[in-house]
Amino acid sequence: MAPTDASQQSTYAQALPTSDELKEAFQVEVYDRAGDKKALGDLIQGKRLVLIFTRHFWCLNCQAYVRAISEKIPHSKLPPNTQIKIIGNGSYQPIDTYATTTSSVYPIYTDPICRLHKILKFKSALKEQEDGEEKKDYMQNAGTPMSRIFGGIKGALCNLQHTAYIGPKALNGGEVIIAADGTCEYMHRMQNTVDHTNVAELADLIGIGLKSNT
Repeated sequence: MAPTDASQQSTYAQALPTSDELKEAFQVEVYDRAGDKKALGDLIQGKRLVLIFTRHFWCLNCQAYVRAISEKIPHSKLPPNTQIKIIGNGSYQPIDTYATTTSSVYPIYTDPICRLHKILKFKSALKEQEDGEEKKDYMQNAGTPMSRIFGGIKGALCNLQHTAYIGPKALNGGEVIIAADGTCEYMHRMQNTVDHTNVAELADLIGIGLKSNT
């Protein structure tokens, strides 16, 4: 069970997975846009691997994050030893639509049985951030919660064929940076539905340094 105390939540959100948890996670198969599967560990390919774990495919908050990552951290700015991949939690069928909607420049995979989310201890919660909390940089121009709700409904109505495939609505994601040698450098578990790592912070962790430009 996830902790409820604020300080404990922060520790829980950033706690690195154990070597055994990573070993288990690397064996989990993820699916690409065509429904082909490969083990997560095979995605490392001798490079640092930045994994963006999103919420369900109709989540406008995560769509805004993927869009911001693609705009602010394009391939041309990545260090040569670093790659970014996005992991969803539904079936593979919505991936193409999701990629188009978000203008994603990075490959998108999915774990339909959410095995990775369980191993890495991602949190299930439908709440947004508390009043007074600083808005994440990728949400600055994302509209009000009500406008996003209506936007999500509109997107759902336009893609009803994917209703069975979008993934659990309460399951949150986060960010993981795995070194080329398979060790974990960074871990962040979302504590609410708008709690991805700030894009500027992630860029700094990657080695780009956008904080002065965002």
